[in-house]
Amino acid sequence: MRGVGVIGRLFAGLLRVFAILPLRLGWFLADGLGAAAWALKTDAARVTAINLAKCFPELDSRERAALARCSLGHTWRLLIEAGPLTYWSAARLGKLLVEESGRSLVTEPLEQGRGLLMLVPHYGNWEYLCYVLGGLGFVALYDPPRVAGLEPLLLRSRQRFGATLVPGTPQGLRTAYRTLKAGGFAAVLPDQVPAQGGVHAPFFGHPALTMTLAQRLAEKSGAPVLIGTARRVRNGFAAEYTPFPTDFDLSDPVVFATALNRSIEALVADDPAQYQWEYKRFKKPPPGSPDPYPKQRAR
Repeated sequence: MRGVGVIGRLFAGLLRVFAILPLRLGWFLADGLGAAAWALKTDAARVTAINLAKCFPELDSRERAALARCSLGHTWRLLIEAGPLTYWSAARLGKLLVEESGRSLVTEPLEQGRGLLMLVPHYGNWEYLCYVLGGLGFVALYDPPRVAGLEPLLLRSRQRFGATLVPGTPQGLRTAYRTLKAGGFAAVLPDQVPAQGGVHAPFFGHPALTMTLAQRLAEKSGAPVLIGTARRVRNGFAAEYTPFPTDFDLSDPVVFATALNRSIEALVADDPAQYQWEYKRFKKPPPGSPDPYPKQRAR
């Protein structure tokens, strides 16, 4: 595999090992690794605990600890599932699609040439949608991995069923906009903290810096907007596409970001453990606010 480097080759080998495992066995292993991450008080466990304390204050410490362990297990599931998504055949991956609802909401606007913008939060295994919807030829914005050697491998995995990945740069944004205006399909992961810009909007009652990229694409293109997810169920995944509320002024970034975060809250309420809680969603707080994730002091 050209261009991946030493780290990329090691990661590719790890994914091949994961691809050997049956899905349920991989999940069992992932849950054990999640419990170990909690017991070892890893940084991922620390951030998860902080986020859950902020977002679910009504839970007691034991309930939050149980939710944190389960959430960390889902994070490990995401990594192990990258093996099948990279190396399994389309036929084999198709057997993991237990349920799909709202498909007509995706296909009808495209058949009518209206375009479609799908917002895909970090919930369940959003990568699985590259298989489920890749045949529709969607364009997705992404952040390149910190380790450059992993990028060719990740792009191969995400693009092998028809999706096209473009970096979240001004040029990538123009590509997504042109795709929508031409009646095509674009996807965005909307709950990443933007490197630049963004507005603060409430997320579980706390201000979270939220990207305005999705709002700009929706306003300028006029394309219908959906929320897309691939939730883990007993023997695979349930893909679901639901309308994003647009009964408000799309030109107001704060109103759009508030509606977006509210939609993600409703989604998370169904199964909080499947959201990516080890991500620092509340970093870059409003000016004058303390850092929600202070570094631990060395002992």
